[in-house]
Amino acid sequence: MSGPFRKIVLVVVDGLRPDAITAEEMPALKAMIANGWHAPSARTVRPSVTVAALTSLGCGVAPATHGLTEGRFRELPRLSMLNPLPAELRRLGVETSVVTPELPGAARWLAGALLRLAGVTRLIATSSAPAKLVEAGMERVAGNRKRELVVIYLNDADIAGHAWGWMSGAYLQAVRTIDRALARILPITTDQEALVVLTADHGGGGVIGNDHDHPHPVNETIPIAMLGGRVAPGVVASENVRLLDIPPTVLHGFGGTAPAGYEGRVIHEAFATELVWA
Repeated sequence: MSGPFRKIVLVVVDGLRPDAITAEEMPALKAMIANGWHAPSARTVRPSVTVAALTSLGCGVAPATHGLTEGRFRELPRLSMLNPLPAELRRLGVETSVVTPELPGAARWLAGALLRLAGVTRLIATSSAPAKLVEAGMERVAGNRKRELVVIYLNDADIAGHAWGWMSGAYLQAVRTIDRALARILPITTDQEALVVLTADHGGGGVIGNDHDHPHPVNETIPIAMLGGRVAPGVVASENVRLLDIPPTVLHGFGGTAPAGYEGRVIHEAFATELVWA
């Protein structure tokens, strides 16, 4: 069974707060979102930390289920009981490529091993510059005719937030750099066979100016946007939307059905017409 999309690009901007997406700071993204569907006040998982959120994106369940909330690996055995999104996509004949900043030798080996266990087809580690990361992702989209999920992970905003504080001058400078890079995605947002999903893993600065792990609306509120030829144009979400809704929506977009254990829902209302396939 094949779904309506040949390519889905999932862009994760680490630490991007919705209130940073303004015409002044992120004009390219702001304009793209205005022509697509978006949920400006979506919710991430709790705790609102990167490892917990990215694991939830990868396996469709909350941290209370997957148990991975720190950069330690004592809970990894629990992951073997889950249904990673890339493995589910592989059953549909869909590849998964993950584009990240360059990792040190041991970290890259470990990340690659974990991603392969989850069903990821390839890890593309390149320059940490947002423009290079987005370029690598777009080259992957253009260079592979097979159906594929391409994940692009950008972490400059999070780095600046931890160093200088969320919404500081340095943070907003990082956001502007990311926006210029995201402009490279614009050409595929009119493609009927492509879907771009943009989100963040968490916000930041809610309790402590340069952190994000405390329970607080500013830490837990994230943007989720969908762009593409089949997306409802100019629509702002009227229903509650969560990070956990992304995995089942991606599966649905490729013609699959989320496993019973997935805790989110398909965001049907993001599309101009319901996605139907034969």
